[in-house]
Amino acid sequence: MALRRRGFVSVGAVVACCALAVACTPEQPASTPSPTLASTTPTESQIERQMRLDYEAAEKAYRANIAEQDRLYMAGGTVKVTPVLKATATSSYLRISLESLRHVHKSGWRATASTRIVGVVRDGGWKGDRVELTSCEDNEIVRFVDRSGRDVTPKGLALYVQALTVVRESGRWKVSRAFTTKVKTFEGKPCAT
Repeated sequence: MALRRRGFVSVGAVVACCALAVACTPEQPASTPSPTLASTTPTESQIERQMRLDYEAAEKAYRANIAEQDRLYMAGGTVKVTPVLKATATSSYLRISLESLRHVHKSGWRATASTRIVGVVRDGGWKGDRVELTSCEDNEIVRFVDRSGRDVTPKGLALYVQALTVVRESGRWKVSRAFTTKVKTFEGKPCAT
């Protein structure tokens, strides 16, 4: 029985000594976190780089196409495809754009202002020769006038969200298709940044 007490006392003494050792140990300065380097973005992989370059080229083609359409509308439309239109558009997008420009030309109208591209965002789909973009186009200031200067702006010109397909053809990016939605506001639209 004496051994039992002794073991119990010994364990108690060890616990007490440990508590005293902790209490008597001088305070250590608070450990300072090791300096962290500013987070760096990892280098992009080859495929990420190609995707970025393709999206940038597709957006550039779209913006160049809109600028050319604006120029032609302000000049009174056209009946022929210009080299810039041909270099930046194809398929249904080119056909519909040219139909509209021909209508303006035949009607003797001209635009007084240009479309404002509010924003363009990637829309997920990417294949080596095709990308998807979404754009917000503001046409509220665009007016059409006839030869006498009378406002003949068709009803419906306003704010549009365009779901665009841009394809690589013969090494050049061209807008090939657009699904257009007229909106009252760009609020909540991904391209309204």
